[in-house]
Amino acid sequence: MSNRVKFAGIGVGVILIVLCVIYFVCNTHAKTPEYTIQIIEESLNSHDMKTFNNCVDVDGLLNTSYDSFVEGMIDSDRSMPNEVKDSIANFTQLLKVPLMVSMKSAIENYVETGSFEPQNKSESNKDNLDTSLIATSDILERAGLTKMEFRQVDDVKIDSENQDQAIAEVRVYQQEAAREFTFEVLLKKNDSGEWRVVSINNFRTFIDMINQTRREQLDKYLEETAAIINRHDKTIREAEQKYGSILSIGSLGKDDTRSDLKTLITDVVKKDWEVRKQELFNVSVPKGAEALQNLRIKICDLSIESAESYAKWMSDKKAATIKEAEEKRKQVNTLLEEEKLLVTRMSK
Repeated sequence: MSNRVKFAGIGVGVILIVLCVIYFVCNTHAKTPEYTIQIIEESLNSHDMKTFNNCVDVDGLLNTSYDSFVEGMIDSDRSMPNEVKDSIANFTQLLKVPLMVSMKSAIENYVETGSFEPQNKSESNKDNLDTSLIATSDILERAGLTKMEFRQVDDVKIDSENQDQAIAEVRVYQQEAAREFTFEVLLKKNDSGEWRVVSINNFRTFIDMINQTRREQLDKYLEETAAIINRHDKTIREAEQKYGSILSIGSLGKDDTRSDLKTLITDVVKKDWEVRKQELFNVSVPKGAEALQNLRIKICDLSIESAESYAKWMSDKKAATIKEAEEKRKQVNTLLEEEKLLVTRMSK
């Protein structure tokens, strides 16, 4: 799937909050929700950017939302030293302007054309457009906005202490968290008496909810896979003890001993790694554990191949065969060390 198709596929998720708050803003000028829906449909169907901008301060909304997103993501890594967090925070500020330009452009394109991409683009800037779309879609995915569904607008309350401010309560459903969340959308009245959306007060709280959900999913993955791995490691240890017992009463120079070892490797060791791999495949893998999961599958594949080579050597007795088996075993041991480091980091 191309990057352009991937980005277009997230559809309304890119501007879901914006559309929700437009609903609110228009409702402050209308007497019924039906009229509000009509205004929304007309503004989008007619691709009226002016009406859109009259309702939403896109720059302000994106600016505050980006800061909340970055702060939430950095704080979510409890194992990261404070000095590293500060460095990352400074770096993300360097990326802020180009990313905000990209996201604003995507929103404007959607309002004006119904598509997030520019309709007329030359081949010379195609790669730059694709790169910005990837970066924007990645932020939206990490922020949990691509798996969010609008529910309804619950209420609009004018600030009792400041009549020029109002809070719109926009309720959505977040699929990853499997729960609803209510955005507190801040609206301000300008000198012309028109209401505009300027920010989302609790966007950081939303990011924290997403991070907590992903932390719980990651912990569940680590717990489930640890049980699988510990159980199969026990089988492998028992097989290694059996291997030693067979050698203690026999000799690699004897065909009967080699036959017994081949059966043990094929029927126990290799089969156990195959079952382990299948059980790992059956576990739900959160995005944050994909690298660890891929590493574990690679360990299983190499262990299976190593077992096949050892079993083959029991029959052909060739030096090249045992060399291949031992090389794969060394690769497995190296990857097992990488696995330990990943698990340690992810468990913090």
